[in-house]
Amino acid sequence: MQLFATILEETAEAALRVVRELREDCDGIEVRAESFASLDLHALRAATAKPLILTYRGAEVPDARAAFEAGIDFVDVEWREDVEIVDPARTVLSHHDYEGMRDVEQIVAAMRARGCAHTKLAATPRNFADNERLLALLAPSVSVIGMSERGLYSRILAPFRGSALTFVAATNLAAPGQLTLERALAIYGDDRANLRAEKVFAVAGNPAGHSLSPSIHNALFRAKGVSAAYTIASVESFAELTDAFLRGEPCGLSVTAPFKDDAFAFATSIGAELGVHALRARAVNTLVNLGERILADNTDVDGFATLIAQLAPRPVRAAIVGAGGTARAARVALEDAGIACTTYNRTASKADAPLDALASSGADLIINTLPAGARVDIPLCRAYIEAAYSAAPRESVDSGTRIDGLALLHAQAQRQHELFMRVFEHGS
Repeated sequence: MQLFATILEETAEAALRVVRELREDCDGIEVRAESFASLDLHALRAATAKPLILTYRGAEVPDARAAFEAGIDFVDVEWREDVEIVDPARTVLSHHDYEGMRDVEQIVAAMRARGCAHTKLAATPRNFADNERLLALLAPSVSVIGMSERGLYSRILAPFRGSALTFVAATNLAAPGQLTLERALAIYGDDRANLRAEKVFAVAGNPAGHSLSPSIHNALFRAKGVSAAYTIASVESFAELTDAFLRGEPCGLSVTAPFKDDAFAFATSIGAELGVHALRARAVNTLVNLGERILADNTDVDGFATLIAQLAPRPVRAAIVGAGGTARAARVALEDAGIACTTYNRTASKADAPLDALASSGADLIINTLPAGARVDIPLCRAYIEAAYSAAPRESVDSGTRIDGLALLHAQAQRQHELFMRVFEHGS
């Protein structure tokens, strides 16, 4: 796979500046030039030694002859039946469907018949099955890209399955769901020419596009030298994934909001081997398919236990904000640590006390398991843990120690990775 950094700027001058300043660890550069009044192609060529793709997305067609004369490596041409191909060996023939997956099989077949160096299809999956359909189109010289939040499963996984070109944002996002260069480098690592994945893992949530788990788990798999890929399955319902999981792809799931209760019900219904933490929390955040056995557990408990053990002095009383699967995992960890705890929630029937009573809790540790966007006043406390990691711990929190959700994510991922590795131990 070659990782191309897409540069989308309003002016040619700004684009050239980004080209010159771009970090060295991408494999090539795509310059989107449709908004430029003019572009000095020779100056563009002189700005970098990396392979260049010149793209005009929209009605305008790039002047391929001028580009090739200036030394530009490839031009990206939007497919239509009568489109002119000046030099197939230096052409990326593309089709984009920003609304769905209309006739993608027929369109890819027609594009491949033109014999270009690269055939690129970018489409918009609406569900998990659409992602599987998109990945099935991969073939030599064919690159596929899933757009939007729902398309992240195929977008991230395609390079592991032989998609030759991957386009990531150098600065401004050029397409819905596009990864940034920094995020892609963390996911794919340095040895991108030899990407392979015999086993597929994913984080399942709604939404899940913000997840940093692909960066964490792909790095852990690389360190172990196993043939694995970890991607994002952002789905409307957990049921979208169950058949594919039982078939073994993905063979491992990290389950996040709002599906931890659904995953527990699913694991129970199929007779999975439920770990003690999952049984006590009545929530599952990890599923592993070993073929004849399904493992289900809750590594959030392990993550909270790790963070709680680091607190000094040891908390005496804790307050948990929220009543979902993450809150129940926190409670299990606190109980194991011998720390008294009370759960607070707006819906009093789901908690020990109403959220309004949090201010008088007297807790020296508060664990907030509400989503990042949920507004809640956190009283003075000695230690504060925020489970959500899409935002830093709230600045309004007055506490001696503040731990954000990224620390929790890393802490629970270690145990989760151990469970995922059972797939390879089982295979051997």
